[in-house]
Amino acid sequence: MTRDTKISAAEHCYRTLSRKIIGLELKPNEPIGEHAMAELLGVSRTPVREALSRLSAEGLVDIRSRAGVVVAPIRMDAVRTAQFVREQLELAIVAEAARQSNRRILLGIRQAIEEQELAIQEDNSDLFFECDERMHALYCSLAGRDGVWGFISDAKKHMDRVRRLSVQAGQLDQLVRDHQEVLDAVTTGDVNRAQEVMKLHLRRVMIDLSELSRRFSSFFAPEAAQAAD
Repeated sequence: MTRDTKISAAEHCYRTLSRKIIGLELKPNEPIGEHAMAELLGVSRTPVREALSRLSAEGLVDIRSRAGVVVAPIRMDAVRTAQFVREQLELAIVAEAARQSNRRILLGIRQAIEEQELAIQEDNSDLFFECDERMHALYCSLAGRDGVWGFISDAKKHMDRVRRLSVQAGQLDQLVRDHQEVLDAVTTGDVNRAQEVMKLHLRRVMIDLSELSRRFSSFFAPEAAQAAD
């Protein structure tokens, strides 16, 4: 596997493992062997170990004495915290975005939504999420707060795994409708409406959390089913 030579081997390992965990390619409680991962990524075991230590600090992997390193199950407390932080930041962003006017960025947001519709038609969830990330990042740009997207991205990692499960449960059409309503409100400068729709949009996953934890019980920590009620 090739990697960007501008980043360190440890950073390459971290980004790759993080993407695989958040994208559910590596599933909760699945073991991560240092040797096998080093071979897969084309690096020594040291950067893999450094990446795993970082992921452990973020709560995305668990280091167990007997089982070694495994992908952490989804924990409700982490999801709720991630949702809270993301909501506060994105509501502030969309309010500022609605007070701005930049036709180029607004066009970029509209194109991202159109590509999401195409992704649904092609049953391409990876493309859908790629466009979703781009769209939300563009709102930060429209608000003149590009750097905030990095904070949001870091904060929402635990929530993103749940979002992936919600896609498997079939919510994409509604999410696109939300996106269009937010864009319409931002375009017309309706701050209150933009925040109202964005809040509802970001909470959709939380509304269905109980159902998701029952349907995908193997992905969640044992206490999740009870905590979700």
